Amino acid sequence: MTEHLLSTVITSALVATIAGALINAWLENRREKHSTRFEALSAAVTLEGYAITCAEAIFHNGLAEQSLGHAGAFMGSVPKFPTITVPAGFLKPEKAKVADRLMVFPQEIRQADQWVGLQFDFTAEVEAVREEAVGQSAQMGLAAIDLASNIRKAFKLPERKLIFSVFDVEKTLRKGLREVQNNA
Repeated sequence: MTEHLLSTVITSALVATIAGALINAWLENRREKHSTRFEALSAAVTLEGYAITCAEAIFHNGLAEQSLGHAGAFMGSVPKFPTITVPAGFLKPEKAKVADRLMVFPQEIRQADQWVGLQFDFTAEVEAVREEAVGQSAQMGLAAIDLASNIRKAFKLPERKLIFSVFDVEKTLRKGLREVQNNA
């Protein structure tokens, strides 16, 4: 009888321990998944915000050109990219490509801005620098939209269209890039 009772108690304790550990592991996994999705959403929104900044700068540069500098602001560099971190949860195999692109993106922006600076060193023409700034900013803005879209797909987040009233961010970036390419 005591043997049976002891066997029942030990079995019950073992089942409770294993069940408790499994439940805790499941809860921790859910918390980590939600945290990673939130960080992915934050990264996507930051990238989209950067694309908006690039489009605004291109718009204001066009306004400055049309008004001969009386309105808007001429561009002389690629807009600065805000600091962004890549959480460890992005490094899961199916999301590693997105994590890699996100980690490299600030360096690409820096290289684009360096290229704009070299334009002045090569030509000493302010117009050439402005045109290069528009082209590089448009490319970086479009790359930011593409990367944000890939993050949203990889983490199953809702799509976002960057259209505000009549201001279409992607269209503005594409137009800026097209005008630079046509002038080349």
